[in-house]
Amino acid sequence: MVPYGLGLLALLLFLGVFPPTAPWSDRFLVPLVALGGGLFLLGQRQAGWGLGLLLLGLGDLAWTWEEVRGLPRGLGLEFPYLFGYAALTWSLLRLPPSPPRLSLLLLPLGLWGLAIALRPGLGLDRIYILWDALLLLLLLPRLEPLFSHGFQGGRALLGVGFLLFLVGDMAYAFLAAGEGYPTGHPVHLLWTLGYAFLTLGVAEAQGANRPFLHPALALGGLFLMPAALTQEPTPWGVRFLALYGGLVGGLGLLYAVHLEWRRTEEQGKRWTRFLEALARLSPSVTQTLSPEAVLLGALEAARHLLPQAVGLEVRGRRGLVGERTPHSLPIPLNGDSAYLFLKEPSPESIPPGFLSLLGERIKQVLKQVEWGTLALTDPLTGLLNRRGLEAELPKLLALARRYQAPVSVVLLDIDHFKRVNDTYGHPVGDEVLKLLGRILQASTRREDLAVRYGGEEFLLLLYGADRQAAKEVVERIRYRFRTQRVEPIPYPLTLSAGIAGGEVPEGEEVLEEWILRADYALLRAKETGRDRVTLA
Repeated sequence: MVPYGLGLLALLLFLGVFPPTAPWSDRFLVPLVALGGGLFLLGQRQAGWGLGLLLLGLGDLAWTWEEVRGLPRGLGLEFPYLFGYAALTWSLLRLPPSPPRLSLLLLPLGLWGLAIALRPGLGLDRIYILWDALLLLLLLPRLEPLFSHGFQGGRALLGVGFLLFLVGDMAYAFLAAGEGYPTGHPVHLLWTLGYAFLTLGVAEAQGANRPFLHPALALGGLFLMPAALTQEPTPWGVRFLALYGGLVGGLGLLYAVHLEWRRTEEQGKRWTRFLEALARLSPSVTQTLSPEAVLLGALEAARHLLPQAVGLEVRGRRGLVGERTPHSLPIPLNGDSAYLFLKEPSPESIPPGFLSLLGERIKQVLKQVEWGTLALTDPLTGLLNRRGLEAELPKLLALARRYQAPVSVVLLDIDHFKRVNDTYGHPVGDEVLKLLGRILQASTRREDLAVRYGGEEFLLLLYGADRQAAKEVVERIRYRFRTQRVEPIPYPLTLSAGIAGGEVPEGEEVLEEWILRADYALLRAKETGRDRVTLA
C-alpha cells in the first residue's frame, strides 16, 4: 500500500503547486502521470514496467523543472531517461511475440522515426528517437497476438499506450529540431495518455474481461493522435504520419475486435455442437450395451471443441477407442483414470469446464450401461436374457432390413445337463454354463445376438448368415465345447442344436416363427441321438 500512498501524495502535491490553470500545467502533467503510473505498477509487482515509468517521470520532472527555471539542460538528467528506456525495453522483450503480419502496417512510423533521427540539431535526443524506433520494431510482434491468438484488452491498451508515447516523442523531436518546440502545443497529451494507457494495459495484461471498455479507451487514444498533431504550427509531415498512425491503428484495433467477435461466435457454435452431442450420448442409441460405443460417442463429441482429439481411454474398464498418443489430457472421472489423447498439442487454451463436463457425462452414461447390463443380461453367463433380447431385437431387424442381410436362428441345448447337476452338484453345472457362455461370446460378432433362453438352452441370432453358414458356426462351437473340460466331469460335454431362417426377416413375427422351427429341429436332434446339428 506504500506505493499507492506515495502516488496519491504526489498527485495532491503537484495539483496544489501547479493547478490545471497554471501556465506550466501541461509540462508537469506528463511527469505526474508517469510517476503515478510507475508507483502504481510497482505496487502491482510489475517491477520492470513500474521502474521504467518511474524513471521516465523523474527525468521529465527534472527536465521540466530546469526549463521552468530557465536553466540549461544538464547531462545528469539523462541517466533516468536511459535507465527508464532500458527498463521498458527489457519489459517489452518479456512479452510473448508472434510473427508480425498485420502489425507491419505500423512499420512506416518506425521508418519515420529513423528519418527524424537524421535531422540536424537533435543532440542527445537523437539517441532517444533511435531507441523509439527500436521499441516500435519490438512492439509490432507483441501486437500481432491481438489478431492471431485473441483480443486481450490489456495488450491492446499497452500497445496503444506505447504508440502514443513513441509518436509523441518523435513529433516533439521533429518540432524541436525545426523552429523549436512551441509552448502549449498539445503533443504533451500524447505522452500523458500514453503513460496512462501503458499503466492500465500492464495492470490488466492478463486479459481482464472488459469487452467494451478496453476497445473504447484504445480507440479514443488513437483518434486523439491525429487530433493533437494536426494543430498549428505542426508541419504537414507530422500531420500525415499522425493521421496514418491513428487511422491504421484504429482500423487494426477494430479488425482485432471483429476477429474476436468471430472467434467468440464460432466458439459458441462449437460449444452448442459439443453439448448436443453429449446430450445424444446414451446407451439407447448404441448398437450394443458396450463401454466402447459410449467412449466412441464421447470422442466424437470432444472433437467439436478439440479437433486434435484422436483417442479416449478409461482405464479399469474396457476402455480405449482411437489411438494413444504422447499428448494427453486427464479427464476427472471419480475413481477411474481417463485420458483424452491429442494428435498434437492444442494451439488454443482448453475451454474451461470442458474436461469436467465431458468426464461427468461419460461417468453418467457408463453407469447407465452398467444398469442396462444388469437388467438385460444373464449374471451367470454374461449373455443377454429374454428382456435383453426384446430390447436388442428391433435393432437387429432394422439392420437386416436396411442392408437386406439374412438372419439365422439357432437354438442350443447342453446334452444330459440334468445328469451333471444331479451327479456333481449345481456349482459344477454353473461352471458348465459359464464355459458355454464364454464360447458363444467368442464365436459371435458384434451384430449377432447371444441369449441365455432358459436353463441350459441358448439362442443365437446370426446376422448376415444363411443356414449353411450358421451350421458352420455351430459346428465350431460344438467342437470347442467338446474339447474343453470342467472338473471333475471325466467325460466330454456335448450339445445339440437346431437351425432355422437364413433369409431376410420381414418382422418380429417371422423371427418368432423361425424360433419355433429351430426348437422343432433341436427336438429332432435330441431324438436322433443328440450331439448333432439339425436344419429346420
